Amino acid sequence: MIWSTAILCLLAWYTLSFVQKLHRNVRIAQRIGLPYVVFPLPGTGILAPILLTTKWVRFFVDHCLPASLADAFNDNMVDKRWTAKNRRFERLGPVHVVVNPNGVMCRVGDAEVAAHVFNARADFPKPTWMYEVLALYGPNLVTCEDTEWARHRRHTATAFNEKNNALVWAQSIRQMTEMIEHWRERTSPADASTGAMVVRTSREDMLKFTLNIFSSAGFGVHMPFKPVPLEAATTPDDIFKDTVTPVPGFEFTFRGVVAYMNTHLKAVVAANMVLPAWMPRALVPFFKREFAAHRDLGAYLHKLVDRGQAARDEGDGENKSDLLQGMLAARDYARNAGPPETGSKDVGLSDSEVVGNVFILIVAGHETVATTLRYALVLLALNQDAQDWLYRGIVEATQGASSDPASWDYLDMFPKLVAPLCVMLETMRLYPPVTSIPKWTGDTPSHFVHGDRTYVLPPKVSVTLDANALHYSEEYWGKDVCEFHPQRWDARNADSFLAQNADLPGLSVAGLEYRSVHKPVRGAYVPFSDGFRACLGKKFAQVEFVVAMAVLFGRYRVELEDNTPKGRMDAERVLGESMTVLTLAMQENVPLRFVKR
Repeated sequence: MIWSTAILCLLAWYTLSFVQKLHRNVRIAQRIGLPYVVFPLPGTGILAPILLTTKWVRFFVDHCLPASLADAFNDNMVDKRWTAKNRRFERLGPVHVVVNPNGVMCRVGDAEVAAHVFNARADFPKPTWMYEVLALYGPNLVTCEDTEWARHRRHTATAFNEKNNALVWAQSIRQMTEMIEHWRERTSPADASTGAMVVRTSREDMLKFTLNIFSSAGFGVHMPFKPVPLEAATTPDDIFKDTVTPVPGFEFTFRGVVAYMNTHLKAVVAANMVLPAWMPRALVPFFKREFAAHRDLGAYLHKLVDRGQAARDEGDGENKSDLLQGMLAARDYARNAGPPETGSKDVGLSDSEVVGNVFILIVAGHETVATTLRYALVLLALNQDAQDWLYRGIVEATQGASSDPASWDYLDMFPKLVAPLCVMLETMRLYPPVTSIPKWTGDTPSHFVHGDRTYVLPPKVSVTLDANALHYSEEYWGKDVCEFHPQRWDARNADSFLAQNADLPGLSVAGLEYRSVHKPVRGAYVPFSDGFRACLGKKFAQVEFVVAMAVLFGRYRVELEDNTPKGRMDAERVLGESMTVLTLAMQENVPLRFVKR
């Protein structure tokens, strides 16, 4: 009786608290004056999204709820937000407010407002607490704001330069050539006799491809694409190679643990940052892999840093252009400059900050390009006309060049490869790696102009810049907004909807600095973010993607392995069921066939 009474009292208290918070937040939304909608479930945090996006809940939402309710649910879950596209914005308006018990969120799908928020850095800072989960190994560029962010950026941005891009170019050619050879070796004799390669492991292969490039151009560790036997690992660098089994002392290979973090980040965070440190690990045996992944990746990161420092101490000129050396120079500066109270204004980077930045560069940096490549392969297989256009562009760009891509010069060839760049831009428009970019108003009110009115957002209001709404708006992209049409970006295409923006100033935002491509209105295209916090590695990613496309599609045509109507439907289903873990990604592989030209 006592227990039942206590439980009833607890439920009554929770219900009353829930209603009070919801009512308070509704009143805040009403005072703002924008259209608003109430969604009673929290979409942020760690536990709520895990529970609300289990496969059973997802199945119920997608197959049992009316379409409008399914969109409402998915649009408020970061994991599933992409599936709602811009439909909620069409119903509620390009700028509206979502109310839940935890707070008030202003959702932005208007390009002009988005551009203002990106550039009004002081009024709309980054909510760093949302990124605390990415501080697993130390503070980094993503988890900091204000002066701390400026310090991190100063010591990481300098390494993203043309000299490093040339390394990316060379390593991308090498890795793509090795990957093609690996595919040929795995192809059955029947397929090989026709000059075709069947690939059913595009996710694993693209992650390995980009990780190997990042390891080489980022940290000076050169790894072959093909797995090596454990007994062949004899040098210190071999610890990072993709061995068949992990080296002694590790449960994961380097590639394996990075891939595990990409797909199980929430569970790793829950195990290592949410559970109390004093809790015996034996009490949570279901987190055994998460504990091992956290431990192993930390060990690999420290070995990368130690290797880079050894190369620095030896004056190894080969590695001076990699990304790690700039951070190690900042660490040396911090050690020599002394604490801030001695008068040093820039304290460089601490040991934990170097490791933290190495972590974020590896995990986030290579995942984005890998998933974009996967999407592009499937989209090109489904759209043969776009693939024909890509091939013609590659042939035109490489006319007169050597048939061996290894001899291609980065500075000469990259500007000519417009078609592969357009494919990347279009792929990231339809499948943005980050579907929404969070900001907030901080401790003071912030304002913006929308239409003919100025709106004031109170302190501590979340602001979400929605890539789905911006990238799928007919206002900015035309009637064919939902179609994969990379030709729309080509500046030579006078019929493109984007051609009307040719004379508008100020459109060269992050990732669109080239005269060879059309540009949408500012704020309408945000895969690399915009403003002060635009992605540092955008050119790194573009070089990697563009040369990979040029090498692969200069030699091969891609098609679905099952090129029947059912096979196309399956491929489109996999695309449509994309979800966000670390970035937006397909949850299944689509088997592909590459046919030699």
